[in-house]
Amino acid sequence: MLSYQVCRDIEIDTTPESLIEFISDFKNWPEWSPWLIMERGCPLIYSGEAGQVDSGYEWSGNLVGAGGMVLTEKSPTSLVMALSFFRPFKSTATVKFNAEKTETGAKLSWIMESKVPWFLFFLKNMFKSMIGMDYDRGLLMLKSQIETGEVHSELKLVGESNLPETHYIALKNDAGMQDMGPTMQDDIVKLDEFMTERGIEPSGAMFALYDSMDMATMHFDFHTCYPICEPIDVPEPFICGHLKASDTYVVEHIGAYHFLGNAWSMANMAARHNKVPVKRKPLGIELYVDNPNDVEITQLRTQILLFKK
Repeated sequence: MLSYQVCRDIEIDTTPESLIEFISDFKNWPEWSPWLIMERGCPLIYSGEAGQVDSGYEWSGNLVGAGGMVLTEKSPTSLVMALSFFRPFKSTATVKFNAEKTETGAKLSWIMESKVPWFLFFLKNMFKSMIGMDYDRGLLMLKSQIETGEVHSELKLVGESNLPETHYIALKNDAGMQDMGPTMQDDIVKLDEFMTERGIEPSGAMFALYDSMDMATMHFDFHTCYPICEPIDVPEPFICGHLKASDTYVVEHIGAYHFLGNAWSMANMAARHNKVPVKRKPLGIELYVDNPNDVEITQLRTQILLFKK
């Protein structure tokens, strides 16, 4: 067997002890779990005394499969848990949480240690990247839950739909996960200025077209786009592009943009579970249905569109 480890961390405005107490109670997990958010109705069974060694919970759902977790060790600043997956495949792992005091609160590290068979060595890096993305999503929600008492992220499976033929003006760019927001925001400003100067009116909601992603580096190639009624000539670096009418698979997210990873994850998991074949390139579209200047963050609608094969 080939061992691997995934580790992600985040700063949270609380004490290490309070953080560990919150995480050790599995009844709090539905509020921030990066998996349970995709299947709110997933049956959960709790066992043992909440927050104490030997307590645990099991889940059995459709999108999230089936498994269980048991708390095996606990100290004021750390936890160790035994994780078991029963479906869609059997696997085990050790999960750890370590919290340390910082000037602004606590730094929390979420660690998973597991193994893959040698004949699946080529999948190790993919597993690490996928689990790492899940951990990043979960830590963002945990931070929000601890600091504000809320997580503004709700998901709705729309399912199969159609994208009409679309002409657009765009700027092409690339960025890592952490720089995606600022990079796209800069491009939006440039697009707004250009379209205002030219007197061009968008024909619909702005969207981002994601062309590709490097799983190892978490680097994305994407276009930031405004739809227009018909193609026009534009100077570089602006692009006038075209999307042909396409069949799509859609998940709608309601809430803050920094939780959109939840919708991407649900869209891909639902497509696999429901045996809907989707393209790898382009990855898909983020359609910003609502304008954040007009709608409260809790009600912001964004749709993730995957292209069907």
